[in-house]
Amino acid sequence: MGAARPRRWKLPFHRTGGSAPNSPSPSSKSSPAAAAPPSPALSAAWAEEAVPREFLCPISGELMADPVILPSGQTYERACLQACAELAFLPPGVEPAGAGAMIPNSALKAAIGTWCARAGRALPAPPSAEAAREAVLRAMPPAAAKSVRTTRRAAMASSSNSSYSSPASTSSYGSSSEITVAEEDVAGGRPLKEAAAATRKEAVRAETAAAVVDPLEDEVVAKVMDADEEGVVAAAMAALREATRESAERRQALCTPRLLGALRRVLLLPRHAAARVDATAALVNLSLEPANKVRIVRAGAVPALVEVLRSGASAAEAREHAAGALFGLALNEDNRAAIGVLGAVPPLLDLLTSPSYPAPARRDAGMALYHLSLAAVNQSKIARFPGAPKALLAVASSAAEPAPIRRLALMVVCNVGACAEGRAALMDAGAVASVAGILSSQHQRHNESDAARGGGGGSSADLEEWCVAAMYAMSRGSLRFRGLARAAGADRALRRVAEERGGVRREMARKTLRAMRGDLDEDGGGDDLTGSSLECGDGEDCGGSIVSDGLMSFRRRQRELGVSSCGNTTEF
Repeated sequence: MGAARPRRWKLPFHRTGGSAPNSPSPSSKSSPAAAAPPSPALSAAWAEEAVPREFLCPISGELMADPVILPSGQTYERACLQACAELAFLPPGVEPAGAGAMIPNSALKAAIGTWCARAGRALPAPPSAEAAREAVLRAMPPAAAKSVRTTRRAAMASSSNSSYSSPASTSSYGSSSEITVAEEDVAGGRPLKEAAAATRKEAVRAETAAAVVDPLEDEVVAKVMDADEEGVVAAAMAALREATRESAERRQALCTPRLLGALRRVLLLPRHAAARVDATAALVNLSLEPANKVRIVRAGAVPALVEVLRSGASAAEAREHAAGALFGLALNEDNRAAIGVLGAVPPLLDLLTSPSYPAPARRDAGMALYHLSLAAVNQSKIARFPGAPKALLAVASSAAEPAPIRRLALMVVCNVGACAEGRAALMDAGAVASVAGILSSQHQRHNESDAARGGGGGSSADLEEWCVAAMYAMSRGSLRFRGLARAAGADRALRRVAEERGGVRREMARKTLRAMRGDLDEDGGGDDLTGSSLECGDGEDCGGSIVSDGLMSFRRRQRELGVSSCGNTTEF
């Protein structure tokens, strides 16, 4: 009897496992442990070959042929996003306001092409409109997808003027039943009907503004595309540079896809190297207008600016203007993730940390990095880039470096320290000891300057302030920080700041000391007093912390010292 029991239990398990490939058991459907892939096609692609997950569209599960990035930092196949717009469906994590801001992800597209060549696979072809719609319907909740399919069949049977059956129709927002389904799926967001109406209004405004073409636009585009002589292109860029200095209205009128495409061509082609200085200066001037910042990124100008920074053939002035243009574009919060994905972080780091470059170029590179590192995705990029934390700390610690450059390096360090990965990378690079040494030396110099000048020493005080901010950023939620800070003697310098100085740095010094004693909880406790976690709009101060008044004065001092988050208003 005892021997029969194992066979009786073994047989059902054997049958269940053997039937799994043909018909999944009911328990497997409801089991939370079996994590389903984002789409049925995703599991098929992974079964065929180990495709890098970041190369697959989250909607279709296939290799992306035309990847585009949204302001949120997510990347999708362009056709799938267009199908989402037609079906009035928002993918998870996508907000209605940013669903239409599709920026080509050229870096990822190139990586996919390289991988396909190495794997011996053909380049992926863009999915057809029907295939993209079917992929979106599979990604939708079953009830919503069924309702949409029913609506489509009824519309196709009843009238050829339906938004789905008409070949001239590019969007089906006119279907009230589809909008109702999408509104039920998106909880707490703005109704998609209102979002679609706002998008159409913006498109009408853009078309109206573009109806009047600046005569210079046609002239510059024609010369760039058709001229054989380099001098003709250089003259056209010089004229464009002068025109962009005239007024804000002229800059907005000239910021068109055609003209931006011509500028991109000049920056990318080696034979136009002589015209790069004026071309990059024109982009800096165009980026001064808030309405132009997103247009420039969407037009694909960022890879061209990155190429100017990387190219050894670029003049020093061209590099300076390229860094200034990236600085201006990074002021827009929606651009930061895209600029980082498009490869701007490594050349900007090289420009900031290399003493051989002119100070103005390094200053613009530092300000661009500071604003880019306000986005969490770029904080991780800087932390992971080989040698970046050590290079930033070397600049901040060097007494031979100008004070503004040292301050910019510390500002970037503060932002990188806002994420756990960044704190770990900084501590691996010896940031606690380096910053503690800077803080001690700056405290001594500040006292000497006060004694000699009767209360001056502004640059020393600014460096000291950013050192305290960096120590505070690294102390948040890090048990490792305690031992490193004690070994570096940071408590003595922080105690002097906590006792002698007022304002926001005094609060940061006190909280850092409490973290060293273990008085704060694992999450850091209290409110975040650093500027890295409070992302401001262009030109606006942020509040919301217990010392918001001190933080606002902290940011005002940045503006007074020429490192304002409001951007560079100088015309070139």
